[in-house]
Amino acid sequence: MRTNCDLPDLQAFCALVRCGGFNKTADTLALSPSALSRRISKLEEALGGRLIERTTRTMVLTPLGQTLHERLAPLLDSLDDCLAGTARMARGEGGQLTVACITTVAYSLFPAALSRLRQRHPDVRVDLRDDTGARVRDAVLRREAEFGITVMWEDEPELASQLLRDDPYVLACAPSHPMASRGQAAWADLAGQRVLALRRSSANRQQIDAALAVAGVPVPWFDEVEHLSSMIGFLEHGGWMAVLPHLALAAATRVATIPLSGPTIARRICLIRRRDATLSRPAQALWDELARSIAAAPAEPPLR
Repeated sequence: MRTNCDLPDLQAFCALVRCGGFNKTADTLALSPSALSRRISKLEEALGGRLIERTTRTMVLTPLGQTLHERLAPLLDSLDDCLAGTARMARGEGGQLTVACITTVAYSLFPAALSRLRQRHPDVRVDLRDDTGARVRDAVLRREAEFGITVMWEDEPELASQLLRDDPYVLACAPSHPMASRGQAAWADLAGQRVLALRRSSANRQQIDAALAVAGVPVPWFDEVEHLSSMIGFLEHGGWMAVLPHLALAAATRVATIPLSGPTIARRICLIRRRDATLSRPAQALWDELARSIAAAPAEPPLR
């Protein structure tokens, strides 16, 4: 059988034990002595036994009251700690924030945005799940991440999105490469050039291959790698060219980028969250930082 007791009555009982008298406790709780007495009487009635023996001069716990206090006081302290900790998290003073992000943006723009977030929320821990666009979307849908940064595709009814910009694919190579001095390149220029590619499982690769097929342009791929970090390493080595989204190279200081046309291909970058979820204060702050960073990145790749 469940016993129903009001939290203020339990708190009043523990305060009474701590203060040692009705008048002092009533002052501490901003209650009248009679109101405090009614709370204690209400608690005793709910529990079915006397907790305190009262006289005009003394207040003594009964054995039942002593047992209740020994078990109840730590629980109320734990509850206070829990509520205080939750309030600190709500203010962005602690806790953990999980964000899902496509690998290219995680590599190039996420670190700077997180550094700016740290200035306002230094104690918030961030769990960054950098992955493919589809897995970013799924992590947000499954509530494994508060929000995500991904590429736009078909509408998802459960997700709200903020479109940030189109991100063009560019030709990338080391500054010493013969192609690095060109101000513009066409896909036809890459015929026979043995261009380094991400594997066919990459969403970027799939988008490019489909667009080239529509345009009737043969794909130039030769060597393949799976991860962006590997591709950047190949490019910095000096003997390879690759096609990557412009934003993926925003932080690559030893790679030259050349605009690529005929056709021009771009992906659409957006922020996503569940429609039925409200972002926490630090999550909203990081969302805004990422939106500014991605929108403010140069529209055309700089020549290095």
